[in-house]
Amino acid sequence: MHVEDHPIEYADFEGVIPPDNYGAGAVIVWDRGWYRPVKEGDPLEHLGKGKLEVEFFGYKMRGRWTLARMSGKEKEWLLLKKADTPVAQEELTDRYPQSILSGLTLEEIRDVPAKLAVLHARLEALKAPPREFSPREQPFMLATLAERPFSGQEWLFEIKYDGVRVLAHRRGDAVELSGRSGQVVTGRYPELARALHRLPVERFLIDGEIVAFDDSGRPSFQRLQARMGLTNPLDIERAMAAVPVVGIFFDCLALDGHDLRRLPLLERKECLRLLLPPLGPARYGDHVLEHGAEFFAAASEQRLEGVVAKKVTSLYVGGRSREWVKVKCQRRQEFVIGGYTAPQGSRGYFGALHLGLYEGPRLVYVSKVGTGFDQTLLKKAWEALQPLTRPTSPFDVGGPGGRGNHWVEPRLVSEVRFTEWTKAGGVRHPAFLGLRDDKKPEDCRREPSTTIPLPSPPLGERIEVRGPEVKITNPKKIFWPAEGYTKGDLVAYYEAVAPLLLPYLKDRPLVLTRYPDGITGKSFFQKDAPEFVPGWVRTERMYSKDAEREIDYLIVNDVETLRYVVNLGTIPLHLWSSRLGSLDRPDWLILDLDPKGAPFTDVVKVAQALHRILGELDLPNYVKTSGGTGLHVLVPLGARYTHEEARTFARLLALLGVEAAPEIATIARPVRAREGKVYVDFVQNGHGRTVVGPFSVRPLPGAPASCPLRWEEVTARLDPARFTIKTLPARFEKVPDPLAPVLAGTIDVAAAVALIERRLHRKPQTPL
Repeated sequence: MHVEDHPIEYADFEGVIPPDNYGAGAVIVWDRGWYRPVKEGDPLEHLGKGKLEVEFFGYKMRGRWTLARMSGKEKEWLLLKKADTPVAQEELTDRYPQSILSGLTLEEIRDVPAKLAVLHARLEALKAPPREFSPREQPFMLATLAERPFSGQEWLFEIKYDGVRVLAHRRGDAVELSGRSGQVVTGRYPELARALHRLPVERFLIDGEIVAFDDSGRPSFQRLQARMGLTNPLDIERAMAAVPVVGIFFDCLALDGHDLRRLPLLERKECLRLLLPPLGPARYGDHVLEHGAEFFAAASEQRLEGVVAKKVTSLYVGGRSREWVKVKCQRRQEFVIGGYTAPQGSRGYFGALHLGLYEGPRLVYVSKVGTGFDQTLLKKAWEALQPLTRPTSPFDVGGPGGRGNHWVEPRLVSEVRFTEWTKAGGVRHPAFLGLRDDKKPEDCRREPSTTIPLPSPPLGERIEVRGPEVKITNPKKIFWPAEGYTKGDLVAYYEAVAPLLLPYLKDRPLVLTRYPDGITGKSFFQKDAPEFVPGWVRTERMYSKDAEREIDYLIVNDVETLRYVVNLGTIPLHLWSSRLGSLDRPDWLILDLDPKGAPFTDVVKVAQALHRILGELDLPNYVKTSGGTGLHVLVPLGARYTHEEARTFARLLALLGVEAAPEIATIARPVRAREGKVYVDFVQNGHGRTVVGPFSVRPLPGAPASCPLRWEEVTARLDPARFTIKTLPARFEKVPDPLAPVLAGTIDVAAAVALIERRLHRKPQTPL
């Protein structure tokens, strides 16, 4: 109903407006958020015409809606949901009748004492003893790590939220948020404190997590970093709009002057449910009963941090308990920062952080982490490290020696994601997530896996987490119309060459180009993993300088993930030259010979010239077709040099190649400036630069693939079009991959430069 304007102060009003006043009756804040018009133009013009399409971003109302004036009615409108997100069978107002602030319904707001009487009766029936205590008297209850998911009738299962744990204490008008370190953080999250103040009960102590959601609706600890360290009220006010937070509470320790800690968990949670709304800035954290394995599979599918299993009869006790068990979808751990390495190349501030954990009183070196940083995180960590500088290593056991290492007092804590523990006690593929001032350094210890007897399923019943199972959709769809090759043919090819291809893909960020309707249909470039990617498909989040945001890259380390990627309609596979764990140091250097109008025989001649030069410099080198009309010459680097060093050396080699064949070779990048010559492209060397992978198919007529070659094959008779999805697998049935040594070899750039200087009798024009 179109009504006249209301004062902006009404936005937070809840209560009962007396009769004979405008808007008389019960009022609650049912939802809150923001919206944006879907169509271009002035929204008021669309409204005047009787139809306005908007996208809502509220706690309850999400997605696209249409506001349409009813025919013949001036003030009556319909609000219609678009079918862009799942629609419940019941009305939203029936499904979520409560206020997002007070948690009260319209009926309850009319008689708040009656609502409180229900709560009081519940507490009396539970025989919860009357007692006041503060969060300082009660340590957090913590979960023990478990290795595998499980189910059981005596357990409930909650989402493990990726945020900051807090105890929220209210007494009258005073609200206080306390972290695990004992630090009071109320001032950092004023919107949460205000929401807790709007609840009808004036005394409570509840346990929960402060969470910031990313654009896809998942809890994001990295996004929460923008709020965690702020103390200036003006900075906090600005950050509230950019990074809003919610409090998700899952346990109730005290309520209305009663101590609930000795009640069973299910009873405590029922009291909490009576206190908090299901959605809003401070909300109730729900759970599922019994079906833990299935719940874990769903959490993995949504790429959440993990799940927490809790015995329904558990009491609230301080410290780590085996009645609360956490199972992580990804391995994560808090580490103490003991130092850092000097930056290299174009990177500022520092290269990597040195990490350790306490074993007893000793700080033991574990690993270093150099990925996961954007410029903001680099600067923030650097500024926190500088006041802690010390001359010697703080690690009692282990740690690197030599130059380039800087040491700090072990007072900072970082959270790091990694794939697994090594046998030596280190971590594989670590990625920095953020600093944690809510954790004490001395509490950073390797979390042991629980040895408690987890419940077994009943006889005859097996509970398993679903593993990878890729069903190829539309395998008969034609992808190459002229040849009749289908999507099924493409999948079969990649399965056939997987033993040769996977060593190149292993632990490398992958970039897809998808052709859902084959090579004649529309295509699109995709760096980010799709939102619907299943949990067993590995992704790694990295900051992209070009996109100025974090990107979830796909990592293809096995045949099933390869099948999954190809089933998306992916034809070419473009991969980084560096791997996780050494992303700043490439495994190879590439010279991409691009004809663009030059005859392929000239490409061969330039490749032969480069091969001859590299041989004279005693540099191992390998060659493959691009899958198109070019050739790729690769030199192994063994992750020994930075991207900048590799690119500089590649430019020097390209100049030598042009000098050897000036009539047919150039390093001029614009096509018009090449004058029909072969372009020796060295620019493909760099952080985040990709190359079409060996054995990768190209979306071209004939279905050609990038084929590794022996140098003796690079002659005038070479025809790259011969290597296709039909011919290439048979080629390597008995012949080893001649390109494989590029993955294990390395070179000495300094020795090569010295040879170049002697050969040219002068220093290179481009210094390394």
